[in-house]
Amino acid sequence: MFLAFFVAVCAVPFLWTIFSSFKTSQGIFTSALALPDRLHWENYAHALTITNMPTAYLNSIIVTVFSVVLNASAALLAAYALARFHFRGRQLILFLLYLGVLVPINSAVLPIKVIMDRLHLTGSLPGLIILYAAIGIPISVLLLRAHIQGIPNEIDESARVDGASFWGVLGKIIGPIARPGLVTIAILQMIYSWNEFLFAIILINAESKRTLQIAIRFFLGRFSFDYGGLFAAMVLAIAPTVIIFIIFQNTVVSALSAGAVKR
Repeated sequence: MFLAFFVAVCAVPFLWTIFSSFKTSQGIFTSALALPDRLHWENYAHALTITNMPTAYLNSIIVTVFSVVLNASAALLAAYALARFHFRGRQLILFLLYLGVLVPINSAVLPIKVIMDRLHLTGSLPGLIILYAAIGIPISVLLLRAHIQGIPNEIDESARVDGASFWGVLGKIIGPIARPGLVTIAILQMIYSWNEFLFAIILINAESKRTLQIAIRFFLGRFSFDYGGLFAAMVLAIAPTVIIFIIFQNTVVSALSAGAVKR
């Protein structure tokens, strides 16, 4: 009963958005909960042309892909070091990572803006890539560390006895074994980078560098009468993350549960 309730809470707004994307603005106002009388595919054409969404789509893809690669690469190195080695300051690093998960990143908007300005990264896609990757580091490292801790140390030792270097162990043994964990943090990072709005609208001014979420915001501001096109733009923004999560949902569930088992 409770499960059905929560499924409905999540599914109904998503389905309503899809149905509304095929209705006219008048149809949405007159009968918001009714099904569309016919499929108005022109809403998607308007969404793609009026706000230059193809460029925004490309910018979001670039930012998301590179931030995922950067985040996953740094998280794998840090998680392996924290899971396998004991060194001075290790507990402090773990404390800071837990603190990074607990403290809302939006509370640090002003310091982040000042740092980005001083590094001359404001107004650029590389700036967003570095920022998004850094914001996702705490949760990525902690999840991946828990997964690596479930891998027996004997595997590393056997590889080193056979002559494998540090990078060989990490890239050819730990990396493939920890693939479910890497896929999980990649999906979480992708969802955040794709949907992030606050820092994007603060740091990006040029229209040619706007990401998808900013493009939707300006769509609402300039063309608020075209709600059918607005809902179509929202569906286009939601679709990639939903599709990728559906494809890799089993991997995500197995990776999250694997970190809970210690060997």
